[in-house]
Amino acid sequence: MKAVRLEGVGNIALREVGKPAAGPDDLLVRIEACGVCGTDRHLFHGEFPCMPPVTLGHEFSGIVEAIGTAVSDFSVGDRVTGDPNIACGSCPHCRAGRINLCHNLIAIGIRRDGGFAEYVVLPRKQAFSLPKDLKPTHGAFCEPLGCCLHGLDLAQIRPGSSVAVLGGGVIGLLTVQLARL
Repeated sequence: MKAVRLEGVGNIALREVGKPAAGPDDLLVRIEACGVCGTDRHLFHGEFPCMPPVTLGHEFSGIVEAIGTAVSDFSVGDRVTGDPNIACGSCPHCRAGRINLCHNLIAIGIRRDGGFAEYVVLPRKQAFSLPKDLKPTHGAFCEPLGCCLHGLDLAQIRPGSSVAVLGGGVIGLLTVQLARL
């Protein structure tokens, strides 16, 4: 399959790589859409730690093509997106319910192959069903949308609140739209 790989700082290439296989607790997802995030730019410039070579892309949606033997709540043909942040579940932050601060976080598209490819392996616990009629590009927006919702929740934004959002990128624009709700 084809994949866009970060091979080192400033070095991205389209490569032919082996098609991954789903493990017992995984879904094999055929990518329909994958967003380009500011994080990908930071990875390219060496401003964020990662482990090249790696297939970039953590904002994706696609169709389940295969399921692992231990997966019972997804089926081949389901449309899904994924939370790219795989927490260990055992560090102090995870045990306190703050998995976003996990000491051993493995991020899809950063420390493990991501969605800038024809297929990605998605752990079942990271998968979320999408409506069949949702556009794939909209499904790929779930990850940045979730980041914005989390930020608004932490800031305790309520109807009628005044907000200032610095930055006019995807995250800033989504946050402005959500704050207006």
